[in-house]
Amino acid sequence: MQDAAITEQMRLDYNSDIQGVIDATYYSAEILFQDQHEAAMANLDTAVDNLVAATAVLMEVQVIANMAANADTVQEQLAFQAVLTNNDMTISAADVSNYNTALGAVQTYARDAGAFLAASRNANMTSTVDSYAANTGTSLYGATVTYSATADILNVTADGAFGIGFQGFLSNNVVTLSEVYAAGYGS
Repeated sequence: MQDAAITEQMRLDYNSDIQGVIDATYYSAEILFQDQHEAAMANLDTAVDNLVAATAVLMEVQVIANMAANADTVQEQLAFQAVLTNNDMTISAADVSNYNTALGAVQTYARDAGAFLAASRNANMTSTVDSYAANTGTSLYGATVTYSATADILNVTADGAFGIGFQGFLSNNVVTLSEVYAAGYGS
């Protein structure tokens, strides 16, 4: 029965292991920022697809301009007039709105993808966020991260326990478009 007894050392080791699990960081600021980068890249893919579709609709302008430029004779001009009369080749406000919205989304998601990638590579920023999380006993899983290019500020809010902003940290950590695409997402 002596072999089945729990010793003081066994109790201390067990409690130390429990504390190790409690103190472990399973979701760091670096992972949080990388996840935000991947989400922005996925949104960027969708935005690019939307921009391509919206651009294709607007390409009718080029077709119409070419047709008009090549209509040199009265007969060609009448044929061109008939094409315009029989086919709706106008550009609607919705077409313009779809294009402008898609263009803005590409800009926003490309900017955010670069900012979050740069943040994930900024050791000072990640260690500061990790310290705030550790000091408040808060997991970063599910934390909110936003970036404003206008103010060059990246804000992190975690479970209502803390909020922190980093202004000017990314202006010197520019990530090029090729670095954003090279980092990709989902890999």
